Amino acid sequence: MNIKKKLVSCVLALAVAIAFMPTSAFAASKAKSIVYDQVYKTGSTVYCVGAKGIYKVKVKKGKLKSSKLIYRYNDDEVYYEDGHLFALKKKGSYIYFLNVSNGSSVKLWRVKTSGKNKKCLAEADTYVIKGSKIYYEDFDANKKRVMKLNGKSKKKTKAKVIMVSKTSNKAGYKMVHRIKKGHVQDFLKTPKGTYYLGKIKYSGLGE
Repeated sequence: MNIKKKLVSCVLALAVAIAFMPTSAFAASKAKSIVYDQVYKTGSTVYCVGAKGIYKVKVKKGKLKSSKLIYRYNDDEVYYEDGHLFALKKKGSYIYFLNVSNGSSVKLWRVKTSGKNKKCLAEADTYVIKGSKIYYEDFDANKKRVMKLNGKSKKKTKAKVIMVSKTSNKAGYKMVHRIKKGHVQDFLKTPKGTYYLGKIKYSGLGE
């Protein structure tokens, strides 16, 4: 076999090897997902990020039927301007989100849709859920990690974490906040009206 034929054979062998290579070998280079900073609607259930915390709201034809706070922001029940919840993502029976407490770092939490099993998973400025794994990045520590959905088995990763933030996944649905008598009031706005969900004590500018 001459050199030219050997070269062609090598190229073909390489092409076949790449074609049958597991997709995970490529997937590890990038992890991308969409999260929602205010509202995520699935069927008749709406998960809302408010100043007081995360609400699970039941709606029918855009009208509020019931609401329940499944995660309360801050143990002392005081809302600060530099503290908030955002980047909500539903996976299975859990809601994942980022929590910025007053004067502290950003942390990734999860809570069951029932409001049980609250858990801080890691310090993370961005995160992406991909399959049964969470890829996340801590900017302050300049670290990229991957872990199980329950926060266990943390490992280093080279995957690029791309978290795309949107306000809501449903047109006409958003959160409205009003400051009144030392409290921040949370409202869910739908195409059918604006509905009160709850309130929390307010400590900040602009009162």
